[in-house]
Amino acid sequence: MFNPIADKIIVKALDANDTTDGGVIIPDIAQDETMQAEVVSVGPGAIMIDGSYCPMQTKPGDIVVYPKFGAKKIEYKGDEYLILKENDILTILTKETGNE
Repeated sequence: MFNPIADKIIVKALDANDTTDGGVIIPDIAQDETMQAEVVSVGPGAIMIDGSYCPMQTKPGDIVVYPKFGAKKIEYKGDEYLILKENDILTILTKETGNE
C-alpha cells in the first residue's frame, strides 16, 4: 500500500473528540493543537553521513501524537492519511497495564 522513504511515516488520524462529556460541541479552532493517529507504515530511517540508516522508533500499529499543522495530507481509496517525518512525532502512546 504505502512505502515511505527515509524517515517518513504514514499515519491515519484517529477521530478527535469534538464534544464534551455534557454534549457541548467544541469548534475545530478550540480543539487541542495536537492530534492522535495510528501508524500505518514507516520508512527505513534517516540516512546518516556514513550511509547507514538511523533505526525508526515507530512501527505500524503505534498510536502517536503529532502537531496539528505538521503533516501533509494525502487521500488513498477514499481514506485520508498523513505523511510526517518521524522527528515531528511528539510521543508514542502506550497502553497502561494497571501496575503503574
